[in-house]
Amino acid sequence: MIRCSGLFRPDHRLWRPGGERTGKVGRMVRVTLHEVAVEAGVSDSTVSRALRGLDKVDEGTRARVRQAADRLHFSFSRNASSLASGKTMRISLLFSDKLNTWFDASVLQGAYEVLYPQRYDLIPSTVSTYEQLSAFFSRLPADRNVDAVIVASINLGSGETDILKRLTIPTVGLDSRTIEGFDASVLLDDRKGMHDAVALLKRLGHRRMAYVGMPEPGDFEFSSQRRGDAFMESALAMGFQPRDLLRIDVGRRADYRTYDEAVGSGVARVLALDPMPTALCVESDGYAIALIGGLRKYGIRVPQDMSVVGFDDADVAAAADLTTVHQNPEEMARSAADKALALMRGEEPEERHSLADPILMLRGSTARPPQRAR
Repeated sequence: MIRCSGLFRPDHRLWRPGGERTGKVGRMVRVTLHEVAVEAGVSDSTVSRALRGLDKVDEGTRARVRQAADRLHFSFSRNASSLASGKTMRISLLFSDKLNTWFDASVLQGAYEVLYPQRYDLIPSTVSTYEQLSAFFSRLPADRNVDAVIVASINLGSGETDILKRLTIPTVGLDSRTIEGFDASVLLDDRKGMHDAVALLKRLGHRRMAYVGMPEPGDFEFSSQRRGDAFMESALAMGFQPRDLLRIDVGRRADYRTYDEAVGSGVARVLALDPMPTALCVESDGYAIALIGGLRKYGIRVPQDMSVVGFDDADVAAAADLTTVHQNPEEMARSAADKALALMRGEEPEERHSLADPILMLRGSTARPPQRAR
């Protein structure tokens, strides 16, 4: 079990650095900072500075100290380190949805891979209303519980961006709708992704298309909601006629008791169009796959009668043979975490505000339109 300044453990397998066995079998022994110093061949103060992440310790020495600490299973007191260095060694990652969604879980994994080796704890938080969001940011200056904040896929209002500008800790936006207020950001290039999807459908010969958005989640606007605008802009720029471009809005999540109801509403709106489009671009893979299932129940074959393109390339997309726009939230999170680390060190990130390139994944849900529609 772990205690503040070291690890308590039975010493029947414990050998000190010189090889001398100590204590009786079963007795609990605490590994000390001095033992780590002896193991690493440095002073006690160097061990303290290295494990607290302070400057004036070269990286080779820091690595040697950490390796020695790992070999001895030494756990440095995080509270003591925070008091001495002024750092909490914690980074907050803010979400607006359940943490077990494909996107959020991928972001957590990517950020963890970068921050854990640097001895930072990752603190995930969720908010579901602008009131909760405002309260979260308002508490940050007083609580001083984190060294940086990464905000994932939330559109901040003017009140929140004003608070961000006054914060003394780095803030990084991850796939947010805007870079306003953030010290650094990583955004997915939704416009390029939707442009590539529309270009594919045009090459296949489709002339009448629709964009289907997911039910709006409530208070927040998410970065994915840029995709509908990008669909219309891309199609118009490619010469599609406005009368042949449709945008299907299925309302808000609160309008439906279940997800199946929301899917049924989307299917009904597509079937009600006359003439029906021969291709759909859908805001997310999950909703696209559900729509395909609903359309097939009414005799609409995909892709023979209607092509469908999703967005995200979530884990389910390949299994469903769904043509989609690929994004890599793990890689985006790694980039956001790297930017946060650089800012906390007082360094300039290699690129403060960067765009992640999506990739069109061609699978079996797209084909040429039926002969009658050409």
